[in-house]
Amino acid sequence: MEINIFQNLYQNVEMLKGIGEKKKKYFTNLGIEQCLDVLFILPSKIIDRTQDINLANLEKGQIITTIVKVVKHRPPFNSRLPYVIECSRGTMVVNVIYFALKGNYLRTKYPVGDELIISGKLGFYKSNISIAHPDYVEEIDKESSLRSYETIYPRTRGISLRDIKTIIKYCLGNLPTLEEWIPESLIKKHNFFEFNHSLIKVHSPETKEEVENVNIYRRRLAFDELISNYFAIRYLKEVNQKKENKNNLLEELQIQLAEKLPFKLTDKQNSCLKEINNFNKGEYKETILLQGDVGSGKTVVALLSAMPYIQSEYQVAYMAPTEILAIQIFNNLNNLFLDTKIKPVLLTGSSKNKEEIQLDIKNNRYNFIIGTHALFQDNVTFHKLGFAIIDEQHRFGVQQRLTLSEKGINPNILIMSATPIPRTLALAQYGEIEQVILDQRPSFQKEIITRVATEEKIKDLIDYLKKNVTEKKQAYWICPLVEESETLPYQNVEKRFKILEKIFKKKIGLVHGKMHITEKEKVINEFNEGSIEILVATTVVEVGIDNKNADYIVIENAEKFGLSQLHQLRGRVGRGSNQAYCFATHNKEITENGKERMDIFQKFSNGFDIADKDMQLRGTGDILGRRQSGDAYFKFVNVLDDQDIIIESLDFVKEQISKEKYKENNFKKKITPLLHFFKQQEAIKLLFS
Repeated sequence: MEINIFQNLYQNVEMLKGIGEKKKKYFTNLGIEQCLDVLFILPSKIIDRTQDINLANLEKGQIITTIVKVVKHRPPFNSRLPYVIECSRGTMVVNVIYFALKGNYLRTKYPVGDELIISGKLGFYKSNISIAHPDYVEEIDKESSLRSYETIYPRTRGISLRDIKTIIKYCLGNLPTLEEWIPESLIKKHNFFEFNHSLIKVHSPETKEEVENVNIYRRRLAFDELISNYFAIRYLKEVNQKKENKNNLLEELQIQLAEKLPFKLTDKQNSCLKEINNFNKGEYKETILLQGDVGSGKTVVALLSAMPYIQSEYQVAYMAPTEILAIQIFNNLNNLFLDTKIKPVLLTGSSKNKEEIQLDIKNNRYNFIIGTHALFQDNVTFHKLGFAIIDEQHRFGVQQRLTLSEKGINPNILIMSATPIPRTLALAQYGEIEQVILDQRPSFQKEIITRVATEEKIKDLIDYLKKNVTEKKQAYWICPLVEESETLPYQNVEKRFKILEKIFKKKIGLVHGKMHITEKEKVINEFNEGSIEILVATTVVEVGIDNKNADYIVIENAEKFGLSQLHQLRGRVGRGSNQAYCFATHNKEITENGKERMDIFQKFSNGFDIADKDMQLRGTGDILGRRQSGDAYFKFVNVLDDQDIIIESLDFVKEQISKEKYKENNFKKKITPLLHFFKQQEAIKLLFS
């Protein structure tokens, strides 16, 4: 193993003077065990304490640092008044004010006749300049250290700012000399400084110029962090996920079945299929993310992408997030792809003959297995699993995907996102995943017209549906709650169903998550067949329900839903050739954030645009699985601001690995300190094995 030149920074925090065992548990609660970990906490703000009192530019609340002479103490006559220490700065009076502090303490801290340097927020008291409860009161020989730029860090109970700065000072004082690992061309392009300089100055800027450059320092460190992360992921892939033999996948069945479809694939569907085929025939075990907008035809692409494996005598597993969707996929497969080579079976939690199905899967009687979480169970053994499709990925955990991978012989995995994820966020989250983008809807589909209004328009919407809904022009009515809530002011499906049932009689159906699967399936089938014209539902219909005669959707209390979910619900309509409409209603009392979401929802119909706006509105959020967000996963990376370097750093790493630079001693020498700093131990171990 290569020597860790950051070894001093790997020291446990409790070993430092002033920290000790007592504070260890508080740092552990923050995920900090070693001194190095504290360097990953960026300052939450930088306070400028260089400014003195400037009579030409006095602003209440500004931070000033000034030398004053204590003139006299003026204790309050009653406890509700402040304790005033009258000071002078030349001919100017500066009052230092305290509330609820004893005079004995203040007389000791501010001896009459002494000169002190104080720093705090400027205010005004009885027409004079004042500073209430100064942040710092020091002897004047401390002026140079106090009159500076102060970095402030987020803290938690038991940890002071001084504790954090003690560790940071130790770390910055023990940084080793490093060779540059970023090419000169990229350094010039982004105006980067060298690594150590960036790390020091992001934590302790000393001049106004350095404060202005803090984001450049952070971006340099973000670039390093991305390189470290992507190199670890991609190098591990190079070593561990390279196939001994490439899959000799045959594509004739795929071509034949595509030609027999009752509709023509879009150009983008064909190109996505080609991309997936190339990944599947490549030299690595791949995880592929198929990103597509709602209604773009991801499912048919996914099903067709499995056919080379079927023809080449592998098994395929298709995991859906719900039983309803699993049943629908199973039916679609049987309706669209009739071929004797395809032997499908449905395996869900409700399957009655599970043991028999499991034995038949093991004995290769079935080669296209469709199901839900039941596919993850230990007693499911595949004969020869070559390909796994995971639909609506965010409903499955990372651990479940790994479990599935272990069931096959180097299976490739195709993940389908429920709604589009901004490309850079997906890259930041999953640098190991190859992305395929399906951003074209079928030409026969018209853009859905979206209207947003307050709940006062609900009566008008009911009248509109009475005039327009038929068995060939159906509607969804979505409510956020299943039943009435005493605490939440939102509509529930049971109450809405009863109201609408009186108007529409037998033409209306109800479905929600608390119903049994067979009951839900029965109602949805009746809706798909046209005997139910209006389906009142919760978000149980959010994913995968495909009724080409559904032209209207009403989303009640739309402010309750996130943008991604609203877009997903809107995608339940407009799947046929008719003009479709989405009506979103909200309470009259709505937050500014809610208004902004409603505006975006009405203005944008493209899922990729909505994903970008959503990320800008709420940060990177909980968009992908177990990792909460790109920002939470990384320390220095800001996914919103660093989209250019996210892409460039991945391209740089791909280039280094394709050229097999990792075999060169000079490259190893440069990259190893970076991997040590960001704790990529697994990659280091492999690099020197």
